[in-house]
Amino acid sequence: MIQLATAPDAWGVWYADDPRQIGWERYLDEVRDAGFTATETGPWGYLPTDPVRLKAELDPRGLSICGSALVHALAVPDALDTLLPRLKQTCGLLRAMGAHWVVVMDDCGLPGPGEVRALSEERWRLLVDNTIEAARYVTAQWGLGFTFHPHVGSGVETEAEVERLLAETPAELVGLCFDFGHHAYTGADAVAFMQRHADRIPYYHFKNVDGDMLARVNADGTDYITAFQNGVMCELDHGMVDFAKVVQLLRERGFNGYAVYEQDMYPCAPDKPFPIAKRNRAALHMLGL
Repeated sequence: MIQLATAPDAWGVWYADDPRQIGWERYLDEVRDAGFTATETGPWGYLPTDPVRLKAELDPRGLSICGSALVHALAVPDALDTLLPRLKQTCGLLRAMGAHWVVVMDDCGLPGPGEVRALSEERWRLLVDNTIEAARYVTAQWGLGFTFHPHVGSGVETEAEVERLLAETPAELVGLCFDFGHHAYTGADAVAFMQRHADRIPYYHFKNVDGDMLARVNADGTDYITAFQNGVMCELDHGMVDFAKVVQLLRERGFNGYAVYEQDMYPCAPDKPFPIAKRNRAALHMLGL
């Protein structure tokens, strides 16, 4: 069964504390009022990290936790020194909340002068090795599921890079958190990729891309952060990805897991995300979800 959830990202939340973001109490109220019953935790410290308090906030709203996403620099030699403590606290909270999914993505920013986004062979090897060790820790020590999230602007962005990551990591350890929006943003066919690699995808981020705006972004050389701020990630029924086809394919496979609605829009006015979330929930309802 396809289980719907959302994430603070869909409300423009990228950081634990930022005056341009809405407060977590309002976020939880609006998740409930938009018609969702589960959420990712967002960045550590945005929602309460004490499981007793978090449960006391979620239960009256009829909400649960589906997973947590961590953004971390993976292509550096000492990545695990700082990543494993973060995973420990995240896994502890997820276990206490009855949640299962850890999502890890490579930390990314705009390349500096003279820099390129793509990783050198040496840094790629670090990213892969660190990903495998992190996945081993999450699965063996905590009994949770580990997924890697490719991301525009990161060390794993293009379809070829995602394919290589899958080829070089053990399927029993490393699943894919597949974000349709980020994959389509690179110019690849996200639905075709999903069909080829569905066995490696236990967890989905439902996100769409405005094709006309993306064409302008590419023509103008606009960086992805500016593109996100300008609205290139659009509502689910208005973009390049055919989510009716996606849902059909998931049902044909008997998919039993989470589809997490997101829409990158940081930073944004506090009143902007809720109406969008309600429209996206209505679009998902029209797909039978």
